[in-house]
Amino acid sequence: MNNESVRIGVVGELGVGKSELVHQLCHQNTPAAGVASDLAGPTVDVLDFARPHGRGGMWVEFVVLPSETRHQRSRQMLYSFGLDALFLVCSCSSPRSFLRATEWIEEAASAENILSVPVALILGGPQYIDWKSSSTLAKLVETLAERCSAEILDLSGYSSAPAMEPKQRHLLSEFYEKTYRS
Repeated sequence: MNNESVRIGVVGELGVGKSELVHQLCHQNTPAAGVASDLAGPTVDVLDFARPHGRGGMWVEFVVLPSETRHQRSRQMLYSFGLDALFLVCSCSSPRSFLRATEWIEEAASAENILSVPVALILGGPQYIDWKSSSTLAKLVETLAERCSAEILDLSGYSSAPAMEPKQRHLLSEFYEKTYRS
């Protein structure tokens, strides 16, 4: 099998749903509560992504980077080992996750090979939240996206449904393609 591949680092505050998101993307189901944990250190999962329009397959490797302070050296090592993109995961129901997100981006940017990779600001959380209807949340999201040069991917509500909405999967598909081309 000769599939192309991309490697995406997944960062964010403890408890925002990084591991749950990756599990759902790769296995297309929601894991049981407590199955994935940030405390375990870096984890890797792989998605066999069928590219649209018969363009073959692509391996999307997700490296979930632990958010605990004690894992800073592990994160620096993973940043330096060659990521093609970053998912910055924030929870729409936790404004604190947006405030800490700036720290994650600054930390990642300190690794020189991360400076030019595509960044997706993943809006997650257990329930769907229309972030544009809240002026406070909209300002947090837009400011962070601008500061990180990130594409906003609204995936909120992904953990409350057995499968992501087609619109959400389409946003991810476009990001994978963009990452592959860059």
